[in-house]
Amino acid sequence: MRTVLIVVVVLLCSCAEERSITPPAPNVVLILADDLGWTGTSVAMHPARPDDSRSDFYRTPNLERLASQGLRFSNAYAPHPNCSPTRLAIQTGKSPAQLRMTDIIQRGSGRFYEGLPLIPPQHIDHIPAEETTIAELAKQADPARVTAHYGKWHLDGGGPGEHGYDEHSGNTSNREGGAEPPDPKRTPSVTDAAVQFLEQRGEDGRGFFLQVSYYAVHLGIRAQSETIAAYESAEPGERHNHPGHAAMTADLDTGVGRILDALDRRGLAENAYVIFTSDNGSYTHAGKQRVTTNAPLRGQKASTWEGGIRVPMIVRGPDVAAGAHSAVTVSGIDLYPTMRDLMGLQAELPEGVEGGSLAGLMRGETDAVERAQPLVWHFPHYQVDKGNRPSTAIREGNWKLVRHYEQQRDELYRLDQDLSEATDLAAQHAEAAARLAQALDGYLAAIDAPMAVPNPHYAE
Repeated sequence: MRTVLIVVVVLLCSCAEERSITPPAPNVVLILADDLGWTGTSVAMHPARPDDSRSDFYRTPNLERLASQGLRFSNAYAPHPNCSPTRLAIQTGKSPAQLRMTDIIQRGSGRFYEGLPLIPPQHIDHIPAEETTIAELAKQADPARVTAHYGKWHLDGGGPGEHGYDEHSGNTSNREGGAEPPDPKRTPSVTDAAVQFLEQRGEDGRGFFLQVSYYAVHLGIRAQSETIAAYESAEPGERHNHPGHAAMTADLDTGVGRILDALDRRGLAENAYVIFTSDNGSYTHAGKQRVTTNAPLRGQKASTWEGGIRVPMIVRGPDVAAGAHSAVTVSGIDLYPTMRDLMGLQAELPEGVEGGSLAGLMRGETDAVERAQPLVWHFPHYQVDKGNRPSTAIREGNWKLVRHYEQQRDELYRLDQDLSEATDLAAQHAEAAARLAQALDGYLAAIDAPMAVPNPHYAE
């Protein structure tokens, strides 16, 4: 009898010990494309618009695979219409306007406003040392977690190694993306680094946060020769028909597929969230040559029109329903608190974080995102080669107000009925326009946003 009791006690203790084992905290892989527009993949970003919310020429089977396994957002936005400010917002959870990086770094010379009505504000050209990046937050909460950033950094400030990343590609910018075949846009080598990182995590079992920042599909157009040849012999679409751009997109998709394969191969997929998005909308021309189109969206990169800021976003991971869709308005500024929550980090968010966590939305626990204020895109600068002038936009529900500083005019659009922003409703819906204008004024004043000022040397 005594032997039986001992066995029972041992079994009970073993069961209690098994129940007390804490499962490993989830990991996160963030994949950031460069200049990839809302319609720049073969994934229909909006199921109610299966034809014009995806490309009619590009083929991205691995992104289709990711979408079939997870959740796609039809109302996803970049925090800014240019790359560096968006990258800063993702790293900090704060708006580019609050941090005063309102344009791409190294763009402060007078040639961008000489002879123009307004003088844009000066903006910072590096990530401030006092800001806590998502990698630093992860390391503070869990020093054993390995953090890595491969690819385009484009924030100066010493590079990823100065901001919490254990492994990285260095203080990179756009220039590294000029690589020719056999490593066009460095898509293969950036993917190699990411895959090797995942192989190591499969070996050592350590938790991780990995950001993969591709140079594609930023200009100039570079792709594997065999991929270009395949698209040159393919039937072009009506909206998209450039073989080089299609090939560059396909090479990017191949990189994404290799990362997904590595997660599967090393047994990491079940406990890892994968987030795919872009830093801003796409361009439409390379010089005078048309390269792509953002239709049905208006505008392009470096504008606060939908074509400049609306982007693809797809997420996959534990408790994320397969093949799901959300029409909730989300932004890259939300990724900071989201990744904190997904990784289970018991750390307070730094003061000033503006994004709201998408974790509950991803897991189907809620259908809303809590933020302190509406989403705002502040671009008080010029990119005259793209026809873009100083403007700011604010979105609240289905309403979007766009403020044009040269004309001192606000325009109002109802996006659920007018995705192309073709009809200004400011006069017909004066109350809504006034409400959004007041909210925008209050936000810009609260953060002391840098503003463009009249150019005293401008001659009309």
